[in-house]
This record gives sequence, C-alpha cells and structure tokens, in this order.
Amino acid sequence: MKKIFILVIASGFALLSACKKDKLATVAQNISEPVISSPADATAIDVTIADSSQQLNIQWAAPNYGVKAVVSYFVQVDTAGKNFSKFYTLANTSANSLSMSYNTLNGKLMNGLNLAQNALASIEIRIGSAIYGKDTVYSKPVKLAFTTLAVNQLWLPGSYEGYNPAAAPTIPATNTPTVYQGYAYFSQPGNFKFTSAPDYGHINYGDGGNGTLTTDGNAGGIVYNSAGVYYLNADVLNLTYSAVFIQSFGIIGTATPGQWNNSTAMTYNVSTGLWTVTANLVPGALKFRANDAWDINYGPSDTNALAGSLIFNDPGAITINDAGSYTITLDMTQSKQRAYLYTITKN
Repeated sequence: MKKIFILVIASGFALLSACKKDKLATVAQNISEPVISSPADATAIDVTIADSSQQLNIQWAAPNYGVKAVVSYFVQVDTAGKNFSKFYTLANTSANSLSMSYNTLNGKLMNGLNLAQNALASIEIRIGSAIYGKDTVYSKPVKLAFTTLAVNQLWLPGSYEGYNPAAAPTIPATNTPTVYQGYAYFSQPGNFKFTSAPDYGHINYGDGGNGTLTTDGNAGGIVYNSAGVYYLNADVLNLTYSAVFIQSFGIIGTATPGQWNNSTAMTYNVSTGLWTVTANLVPGALKFRANDAWDINYGPSDTNALAGSLIFNDPGAITINDAGSYTITLDMTQSKQRAYLYTITKN
C-alpha cells in the first residue's frame, strides 16, 4: 500500500508538471500587445465644472498570447516624455475598457502625477497586460493634452439660509485639491449641500448615506441636528464627508487654569466668527482644542509667537513667559488668509 501511495503522488506531480509545461509552451513566441482604440492620440481634454461628470472611455484590443487564459490589465499614466519612469496606475481590470469621469480622472492625475492646478499638461496613457502574473507587454502610448481643474472652494447652501448658494458661506480647498475643509456656522437645525459654484448649474453634492456624497442633483441635503459651528470635511474625489458639531473651543496647557486636565472654554461671536476668552495665565504651554477632547486640536507654527497660524493636531504649544491677564482670540474663519489664526494679548 505504501508503494502504491508513493506512486500515486509521483504520478500526480508528474501530471501537474506536464500541465504547467504545456501551458507555458503554448504562449506565443511573439506576443502581440494591447492596442488602444479610444481615446485617439492627441485628444484634448479641458476639465471644467460643467463637464466634470462627463466620462472618458478608454478602450483597447486584447493582446494575443497564443493561449486561452484570463488576461490582467493595468492602465498607467505618466507625464509625456518620462517613458513611464514615474507612472501612476489608474486601475487594474480584467475588462478591455475603463470608464472614468473627468472629475475622478482630474483628481487622480493631480494627485498621482502632481500636475499643476488649472494648467495644461501633456500626459500619456498605456495599457499593460499579463497572464499568470508573467509575460507582461505594453500597448503603444496615447498622448493627451489635459487641462486640470482645481475648484478653490465649496459653497454651503442650506435650509438655514434659504438654500441660496450665492449667499452661502464657503470652505476652501486644502493642499490636496479635491479635499475641502473648514468651519461654518449654521443658525438653525436643518440640512445643507456642498456646491462647486455659487449656483445649482454646476456640480452639487448631496447626502449619499453613511458619510458619503452623491452628485445626483435630486438627492437630499446632509442633515444636522443642532444650530452652531461645524467642522466640515469634503472629499469630492472619493465622495466622502464629515461634519463635526463644535460645542466649544478652549485653551489648555500648563499656562492655563485647567493645566492639561481641562480646557478653559472660549466664547463664540456669531457676528465676527471669532472665539475669545480672557484668562489669567502663568508661564507655561498653551494649545487650542475643541469639545474638551483631543480629536480636534491645534498647535502653533511658531511656539514662541503670541500671534500666528495654527497646525492641526500639531504636538507643539505656544510658550507663555509672563504671568498675567490675557485676551486670547481664535480665528477659524479663514477669511483673511487660508489659515487658522490666533492672537494672545496681555491686558
């Protein structure tokens, strides 16, 4: 029985080895690469807000490996002239086509290739293919003249102001051109949307459910339950958002009355959009945080400056050298410049 078992195993390995050899032997000596049929070479794409939902359809003919097998494709892009030395992969697929909105493509190209905002760039697309993770071949590249789009802000129309985009507050783009962030005051409970222009003639983003956005213009607004200040984030590439209710902003640190244990609350002024507090400080450290917690906190860009800009979740703190009464002001409006600002003035 033992000999029979060994012979069966040996026969199995021989059969598998033979199959593997047969499979590899059928791969053609000269594999024909994929051929891109769309878009045409030298196609120009100028992304605008109005056509950002338009689809770019990339299509190609399958390569010939001389064997029936599942072919894996990868769609790559690079700046023209770089010979795909620093390519970015748009997608991996088993299909012979890829469709992508101008908006999505715009975000991927700006992030993946670090293209300049609102500027013309010459890019190349190619299709790679492989079977069994081997025998990779590439199509001839197709060149595109691509003009990027970076909307510098999103508008926040909602029930609190009559759903009038032209009169709504805005939040600016971050260093990532498809991500927007900022603070806004909603005067009453209700709902709102993000819009890419001060009107409804362009893209508007409604509630897609579970923290997602949708570009369906008929979708409902994002519901919030309390009047007050909200910390908003919107990613229009990945269509996600967050809205955090800010119950309070406060100062904290060894220079403050609560030390590192409790925030000293600041008062919000609806008219100016500023947070202020007058407090007795001692020599030590001072930072800002929201909701008496560390999820939203800010440190200074210069720890020795009593006025300047703030950095989200920065470990540093402002140095207070002299004891006394101080008026501390926090400006999260970004109305003067694209930054969160503070001032600390001794009374």
